[in-house]
Amino acid sequence: MFFFKKVSAEELGERPLDRKGRKEGKALIKGIRKFLRYNDDLIADKSKESIAEKRTAFSKALSDRSSKRKDLEKLAEDLTETCKKSVKDHKASAWKENIEIIFVAVVIAMGIRAYFIQQFKIPTGSMQPTLNGIIAYPTEDMNPLSERHAPSGYERPSFPQRLWDKFWFGRSHVDWVVDDDDILILKPENLYSKTHLLFFPRTYLVTENGQKFSAPGTQSRVEMLLNRNLQRVPGRSLVFSVEKGQTIAKGYVDTGDQLVVNKFAYHWVLPKRDDIYVFNTQGIPGIQRNLLNEERRNGISPSWATEPRQGSQHYIKRLVGEPGDTIEILGPGFLINGEAPSEAGILRVMAQEGYYTGYVRRGMSKVTLPEGKFWALGDNSANSSDSRDWGTVPQQDIVGRAALVYYPFGHHFGPID
Repeated sequence: MFFFKKVSAEELGERPLDRKGRKEGKALIKGIRKFLRYNDDLIADKSKESIAEKRTAFSKALSDRSSKRKDLEKLAEDLTETCKKSVKDHKASAWKENIEIIFVAVVIAMGIRAYFIQQFKIPTGSMQPTLNGIIAYPTEDMNPLSERHAPSGYERPSFPQRLWDKFWFGRSHVDWVVDDDDILILKPENLYSKTHLLFFPRTYLVTENGQKFSAPGTQSRVEMLLNRNLQRVPGRSLVFSVEKGQTIAKGYVDTGDQLVVNKFAYHWVLPKRDDIYVFNTQGIPGIQRNLLNEERRNGISPSWATEPRQGSQHYIKRLVGEPGDTIEILGPGFLINGEAPSEAGILRVMAQEGYYTGYVRRGMSKVTLPEGKFWALGDNSANSSDSRDWGTVPQQDIVGRAALVYYPFGHHFGPID
């Protein structure tokens, strides 16, 4: 029978490391190297120097076979604790990590936006009824010049109804009433628009006495709700006197359809006839002039639209002509290379189905498209600034194909055809 002598912890500490202990020591050194490599940008230079010194001391002691176990364990413990302290401050600031994660997510989202998909909001009614732009519905007594009006007897609805209208139709109700006698100044310093959270425009009006009104929507649309019967102040341009309790704006504004544009589609194939597509307008002359004309056609008095607004950077239209095509608009239809088109979307407009009114002959009504140029027409032909007015769309300015409407839910929600 064999008897093994029980070794105390103190006696074990005085002995050299066995093979298993040395293997664990080498694993610790390897782990420290990885730790430094993975956390290089988080550890201060002073801490790196301290870790390097202690790792060298431990490695040297491990190589010396006469080193005692207790001394090596103390060195290993000291080295491990130093590593923990070197990243302690960073881990305590978890919000910094969250900011980094958000930043990376934004960069990825911007990459997706640049090359694959992008969201757009329809600003005008040029594609109605296929797609809705931002539409103002003033009461008839406020603006009799408007093409559209709120229902007769309209009153601003209850709060629950307004919430539902906002959710389902993207609709904002406006009923501005002055609290006291005041002066209305319709100039940029008093009537202006701001965009919040990148996508949400809001229009503000500040009176001479400091009363402030606001409503969601672009300035050009909210202006259409303003009272056209105000008393002008003699000798002052765009300045009106108002009395206590007087309504200065009333009606509602429906937001434009918000859609996703497939920017990747045209990386592989050329745009084709009948596509609804988005293109950059910066290389196309005459956009600001035509935008001002469109505002006037929609009921904004020329005396109020004192200067052209900045043209939208992007337009959305239906592609009706490809390079080499000869387009001749006859009204309500048109010919492509001497023949009637066969594409479903174009035919809907030509047939004047539902709210479609056909294509209107004006401007450049007959043209042959050169290489790399496309022809764009709005489905709401009578109220569309398009290729008839400013010519062709260069291929390099095409952004992508309209894919689907994601908001609001009550009009054209879903894929676009």
